[in-house]
Amino acid sequence: MIKRLLTSFVLSAIILFIIFSYNIWIFSLSIVSICLFSFYEWKKNDFKNNYFGFLLIFNFGFWSIFYTSIDNSAYVFYGLIILNTACFDTFAYLVGSKFGKTYIAKDISPNKTLEGFIGGLIVSVSLGCLAGYIFNMYILIIIFAIGSISAFIGDLLISYFKRKSGVKDTGTILPGHGGVLDRVDSHLLATPLLILIIIML
Repeated sequence: MIKRLLTSFVLSAIILFIIFSYNIWIFSLSIVSICLFSFYEWKKNDFKNNYFGFLLIFNFGFWSIFYTSIDNSAYVFYGLIILNTACFDTFAYLVGSKFGKTYIAKDISPNKTLEGFIGGLIVSVSLGCLAGYIFNMYILIIIFAIGSISAFIGDLLISYFKRKSGVKDTGTILPGHGGVLDRVDSHLLATPLLILIIIML
């Protein structure tokens, strides 16, 4: 747990620096690197469906770079999108570990519970309330809730491929977390979806 928390702290600091440097080149290079590492792990673990994996991973990369290239304010909302998914993930894990009894998809991911999902969703909605108050955009409550659901589906999707390939983690590069794909799985669906919703508002 300590190793996991320490890695999370370091990753959070790096992500904050990248996002709030407001530099499209640093941001783009970072996103492309993440996508390349993720796709490498997809192929290394023999997940099959390489075209689907490529589209899933690089769709995340495309919309991330496209959105933040609009203007500097987009970095703030991008940061909120990433923060929402990270908070959902963290609290779903913590609540599920402590109180989880009702399994959602035990054959695919034995650690996913209804209690954990609800715990993560409550935190996301709370974050949406706070962000809605700060930016006077209360629709963010609904957007963050949608983000939580899509983050859960994205996580479950990668868990399905891991289960089919018989692997627990996609890599070992991130102590306590596994591989890059293990870390971004929840973001692959949530980030492009929320970007599209925000753009259409």
